[in-house]
Amino acid sequence: MQRNGSYQTHNRSPLHIHSSLWGHGALASQSMRRIEPAIPDALPVPAPAMPSEEEQRRQAELERELQMARDIQQGLLLAAVPQLRGWEMSAVSSPARDLGGDLYDFLDLGDHSQAIMIGDVSGKGLAAALRMAVARTVFRHKARLCLSPGPTLAEVNREVCTDIPQGMITMLYAVLDTAQGKIQMANAGHTYAVLFNTEAREIELPGLPLGVDSDSDYEEDGVIIPEGDSMLLYTDGVTEAISPDEEEFGFERLQLLLQTHSHFKPRALMKLLLRELRSWSQSTEQSDDITIVILRRRLTSLGAELRSIVNDVLGDEKSEPFWLEYVIPLLGDRPEDALYDAWSAILPDLTKSARASLGRGMARELGQQLRLVAEEYRPL
Repeated sequence: MQRNGSYQTHNRSPLHIHSSLWGHGALASQSMRRIEPAIPDALPVPAPAMPSEEEQRRQAELERELQMARDIQQGLLLAAVPQLRGWEMSAVSSPARDLGGDLYDFLDLGDHSQAIMIGDVSGKGLAAALRMAVARTVFRHKARLCLSPGPTLAEVNREVCTDIPQGMITMLYAVLDTAQGKIQMANAGHTYAVLFNTEAREIELPGLPLGVDSDSDYEEDGVIIPEGDSMLLYTDGVTEAISPDEEEFGFERLQLLLQTHSHFKPRALMKLLLRELRSWSQSTEQSDDITIVILRRRLTSLGAELRSIVNDVLGDEKSEPFWLEYVIPLLGDRPEDALYDAWSAILPDLTKSARASLGRGMARELGQQLRLVAEEYRPL
């Protein structure tokens, strides 16, 4: 969670050979001869020893195993992201090395309750990845007991203190009521969740990281996520991303980005945020794992939600004329409770119109987004 020979030559004394050492005669007539030994311009550098065939085989095998471990780790994370009626989510984890120590997880607790967790294990590489795997297993076991977030983190902490004696773990655990829009949270030393629309504010919750004190208790807080609003959960690799000038990205830049682009859906906002972080760091090596979870509460009105999709895909300049020219004539004056059947019926014709006026790429993106959203509003 934190960032992180040359050769020396000497002047040699000239070699003096006195004439007396050579006896008398022609050589003796010379009072002294000075001989300068040849000094090479640079000492030779020995060529590095080539690894043996066995060493090359072991290295290749180790690289294959690390890649397999990373694929498994990423697969577990990606498979965990749920599809929730009335909500949309996007999640990503980018390790600084082959294996990462960040984690996120989702669990269906039943009765419209969805568990959401994000965590950050101290250290990097294989050791952090192993601690992450144990922490995830412990969390899933305790969360399934359906305790509230505070007591759940306290139980996880006791297990971590016993089973993972080396290294701390920060963890934020939230339980989302998908029907009411309420999210109840507890925090073990993790970066604060951010609720945002045109303004972005942190949900401040104190708490020691897991693995520090086995008797730690964790406070809870709950907020309502209004329709159209979003929430960001992230690890400190986001705000601590370093520029070539050794400056951190910082929370203020993150806050401004969220407020400026609050109308973006989670997937589009995720792409934008990752692009901004890459641009900020440029060629600087990623110093810490980066993990982000974004969730948004959809609008109750299918028509309003679909209109927001058109705005997102086409942009403000193109969305209004497209809506007036193509959507309104096809949709007609239908009541809200009949919109699902109406949208299902007009989508093929709408896609054709979009292809003719906007091009195949944008038409395909718009059609996919509209179809996905309309399907989620299918009457039960």
